Amino acid sequence: MNRQGPRTDVASERGLSTIEVVVALAVTGLMLALTFSAVDTYVVRGQVAESLALAVPLQHQVAHAFRSSGAPPGNNLVKVRPLAGGAYVDTIEISDGRIDLRFGLAADAAIAGRVLSLTPFETADLEVVWVCGSAVRGVGLHPLGFSGGSRQAVQAPTSIEPRYLPPACR
Repeated sequence: MNRQGPRTDVASERGLSTIEVVVALAVTGLMLALTFSAVDTYVVRGQVAESLALAVPLQHQVAHAFRSSGAPPGNNLVKVRPLAGGAYVDTIEISDGRIDLRFGLAADAAIAGRVLSLTPFETADLEVVWVCGSAVRGVGLHPLGFSGGSRQAVQAPTSIEPRYLPPACR
């Protein structure tokens, strides 16, 4: 009779090898980097979305002025300071109906100093449709002021990376 206890494998008692530890640390580091990048993108996207909400009252004003006169409003609203709550936008400029949001230093470094534009277009029945950033305008849309032969809003592409923009602005 053999009274020896269960046999143990010497290799299994040694623990993790150096290569296994290095691989585990590398995978952990990669996962942390990806998580940080995703969170950063989410935060910046939130700042952009919050700032776009500031333009809604101005969009209504531009559309009302167009319906009243048949032409985009003049540049009399240039360099409007954002209303309360506009923590990330430094100035809002209106040029022939186009609304330009200039992000200030309080915004994330990825968008600080950059401009996002909302450009008004008109449909055949003179409804106002807004195009955000570098998005492609729809078929049948003409720059605001086209039908009346007056000055027209010009779409300005944005320099903000597409990953930070809402889908409607890409």
